[in-house]
This record gives sequence, structure tokens and C-alpha cells, in this order.
Amino acid sequence: MGIEAESLESNLGKALRIIDDAWDESRRSVYIQMRLGMAPSHLPDLSFEEAQRRNQVGRSLLDRLARLNGDGLPHDLALTLRFARFRAEGWAREADWYWHVVDGYGWGFPGMFLPTAYSGGFLINFLHRQLGEFRFNHSGDCDRYLALIADYARLIDDFSARTLGQRERGILMPKPQIPAARKLIAALTAGVSRAVEVQPERLRRIEASGLAPELERRLTRLIIPAYDRLRSVFSDDYWAKAPDEVGMSQYPGGAQIYAELVKRHTTLDLTPDQVHAKGLERILKIEASMHKIRTQLGFAGGKHEFAAHLEADPHWRADTVAGVSALFERYLRRISPHMSKYFAELPEAAHGVAPLPTTLQDSMTFGYYDAPRPDRRQGLYYFNGQNLTRRSLFNVAALTYHELIPGHHLHFATQQENSTLHPLRAHGFINAFNEGWAEYAATMAGEMGMYEEPEERYGALSMDAFLTTRLVVDTGMNVLGWSLDRARDYMREHAGVPEAEVLSETLRYSCDIPAQALAYKLGDTFIMNMRERMRAALGPRFEVKEFHSVVLRPGALPLSDLNWHIDREIERLRAVS
Repeated sequence: MGIEAESLESNLGKALRIIDDAWDESRRSVYIQMRLGMAPSHLPDLSFEEAQRRNQVGRSLLDRLARLNGDGLPHDLALTLRFARFRAEGWAREADWYWHVVDGYGWGFPGMFLPTAYSGGFLINFLHRQLGEFRFNHSGDCDRYLALIADYARLIDDFSARTLGQRERGILMPKPQIPAARKLIAALTAGVSRAVEVQPERLRRIEASGLAPELERRLTRLIIPAYDRLRSVFSDDYWAKAPDEVGMSQYPGGAQIYAELVKRHTTLDLTPDQVHAKGLERILKIEASMHKIRTQLGFAGGKHEFAAHLEADPHWRADTVAGVSALFERYLRRISPHMSKYFAELPEAAHGVAPLPTTLQDSMTFGYYDAPRPDRRQGLYYFNGQNLTRRSLFNVAALTYHELIPGHHLHFATQQENSTLHPLRAHGFINAFNEGWAEYAATMAGEMGMYEEPEERYGALSMDAFLTTRLVVDTGMNVLGWSLDRARDYMREHAGVPEAEVLSETLRYSCDIPAQALAYKLGDTFIMNMRERMRAALGPRFEVKEFHSVVLRPGALPLSDLNWHIDREIERLRAVS
């Protein structure tokens, strides 16, 4: 064997070991375990000590990557290494960022204060579903379940410990968020008994006579007291010391960490000021397009009058959850026959919609998508029935195509079903890619002719405007000195969403998951630009269906790595044409 071949073989082995070690760390996540169909043996550890452990894992992986010569490695392996690097970079910062943001899921979704809807609330509701689906097949499963119940109480105490630790460091939840936090804690406490109970039909295969009394004991002696301790954290004294203003820059080191979060969530080298400017510019273009549609419809009033007109039109309303579900299904039926013309990769897993858990209805504007898993071969969009039955639904077509097909469901399901991907990537999550693709998909649906009525096209632009305002108000509140009232006034003027969404969304950006919402429109624009660059490079040889395969087959990637991958694919396609 020659020296070069030996060196390549050595690098190949090192690369594979790095990837496997990154995967070993990734699958410690309860979320990943659920995707793998594994019964959880523990619940997430949100302690500072765990953040320090992951810090060391991340730094070790980055050190090994720095010493690896990647020249000559197969393209797909190189992509997996790049994904591993992205994950390691996140882990390597966890202890440094812990008191400002913490990743409760272990998948790169850091939240600022845990007792908020998209941080702790989303996590606890996810765990409630996991406990409700726990399978009792063997006698030892009762003990494993009871261990999880005890671990549940420890997790809630992690919420308390971190919140108190934040307070000691001058990081207190802003007053505008505290009532929502108290309401969330009360809702979770009220629902925990039902969430952890085990119905008799789940125990048909085993003898479990002692489970119910011990479960009740742990509920009343461990979990409820843990929630009581968390509730007591937000005392009158806490309220008195809490800041009136929102945003990360008011806390020591907050502005610097936010600037890094912008790069982390967008996977682009952008500053908050640049993102803010892009949002202001984009809003002007969107509103010009909306004005054009109003003119075509012969409507003489402005955007607010037109919104009121649509609100009053029964054609664009559904007063029941079943009616909202039927509307989603109508748009899915509309697009399904056309999917194979534009997308080569179509998932085997089915898709559908379901109502959002009641504990999240007051804090989530629309809802969230939940990908297929081994025990449920269907991707579901959980929609906020409370909100959607009270508002005009002229934008639900765009929401459908973002959340299901050709958006989140197409991406996540085909990624999971792609047997050629290393599991690190098959179960990978990159915010900028995930949300960027979903928004690109909603735009692509328009190119496919799926917004048949002018009001539906207007609804797609309205969704675009809503998501674009995030670029302005997220950066504005967190580092550019915007008050909560200023951000809310801007959204009232430009976002086109009801007041309840203005109130909840501005808290989401400034107190819950800062910078996360920047990924949607920046990712959408990036993918669209990549498409047009590939079109220009290939000329008549370009096919949009092929472009979609180039983007989807590797699974989620940081956008800079997607750019590298597309460059390689352009070279390959030029060579064979």
C-alpha cells in the first residue's frame, strides 16, 4: 500500500470515528430516542453540569476535526463530517451560554427562560406524549416507568434551579413574560396527573397491581411539590426585581451571545443590523405586491380595511376545529396530484393534522409539525384550533404547504426514509434549512398554481409579511434598543395577524427562543437564490425537479454547507450534460 493510500485510509477511519462519536452524543437526546423508537431511560438533564459535559464533548470533537485531513474523502462522508462539526460547535458553547440560553431538546434549539411556551412548555408537552405512549410489555417496564416519573420531578427542579441561578447572575425574566409563565406552570400542573396516569388497557400484558398506588404516591410527593417549587420561584419579590423591558442585550454578555445566535440559527455570517435591514427592505416589496392584489380586486381601501373585509367574509372562516381540519385537507388534496411533477423524492409516510394540546394554545400562534416515528408512521401538524376558529383563514393554504407538503413533511419524512444517510444526518435538525425549506415550499406552491383565488395569493403574501417582520422585531428587541411596545406596534402595522398573536409572538422572540425565528425568511431566500444560480449555470439543462433532489437528498445541512454541496452538484451536472 502506498503512502497516499495509507494516509487516505487512516483519514477515512478517523473521520468515521468522529462521526460515530457525534452520533453517540446525539442519540442521548430523548427526542432522537423517540425518533428511533427507543423507550426513554431518562428525561433531559438541564443542569449546568450536563452543559459542561457536553462542552467537553464538543471541544474534543472540534479538536479531532481540526487535526483531520479531509482531502480526498468521499463527498457524502465530507457532508456528514460538516454536519458533525456544526453539532460539535453547538455543544462546545453550551456551558458558556448556559445562563442565557439552554438547549432542552439536545437538537440545537436553545431557549432563554425555561418556563416559556417554546422552551419548557414545548418540552414538557413532548414528554407528556412520550409518557402517554410508553409501552408496558414486560414486568420490568413498571419499574422503568416509575423511574421516569421520579426523573420528571428532577427535571422540573432543573427548571427551578436554572431560573434561580439566572436570577443570581442578574438575568431575570421580564415582567411582560411572567404572567404567561405563571399561567403555563399552572396549566402543566393541572394536566400532569392525566399525563402520567396509566389506563388499565395499557397493562393487559403484565401484572401491575402495585403500579397505580406507587404512581399516585410519586405524583403527589414528588411531581406536584416540584411544580409548587417552580411556581414559588416567581414570587412577589421576583416580580419586584424583574426588568420592565425585554431582550437579551439588557443582560451581561447578552448582546454578544445574541449576535452568535443569529449566526447559529441562520447558519450565515450575518450581523443583527444586516438582518434588520433585510427585513425592512423585504417588507416594502411584500406590501407593494399586496397593494397590487387589492387593486386587481377593485378594493379601494388600505391593507387594514382589506384585512377587516376578509375577517368578515364567512367564505374564509371556520368556526369549529373540524372545519379548520377540513380546510387543511382541502389544500392537501389540491396539491397532492401535482407533487410528482416537481419532486422526485416523495415520502412513504402519510401526513395529517390534529389539534394542538390545550396547554399550548395560549402561547403558540399557529402550532407545530411533528415528524413520523416508528410507533406512528404519519407526520402531523398540530394546529391551534383556539386561534384558527376565531380568525380569517385566507392564509391557511400557505400554512398547509409550509407545514406538510411540500414543506416540513416532505423534508423530514424523506430524510428519515433515506437509507443512504448516516443516522446523524437522517435524524438531523438544522433550523435554517428546516424552516428555510418549508418557506421555500410555500413559495413553490404558488409557482405550482396552488393559490387559485386572489385571496389565497394575498394570504401567502400575508404569511410572508408576518414572517418577515420577525427579522425586524427580533433583532430590534434583542439588541437594537426596541421596546416591546415598539415591536408590537410594528407587527400591528405590517404582520397582518390578530392581536393575540402580536402579544404572544413578540414574547417568543424576546423572552423565549431569541433569533430562532430569523431562519424562516433568510433560509427561504437562500434556497431560492441557490435555485436561480443553478438555473443560470446549467441553462437549458436545468430542471427544477432535479434542483429539489439536490437540496433534499442530503437531508438538513447548514446553509453554507448546502452552498458547497450545490456547487459540487453543478460541476457534476455540467460534466455529464
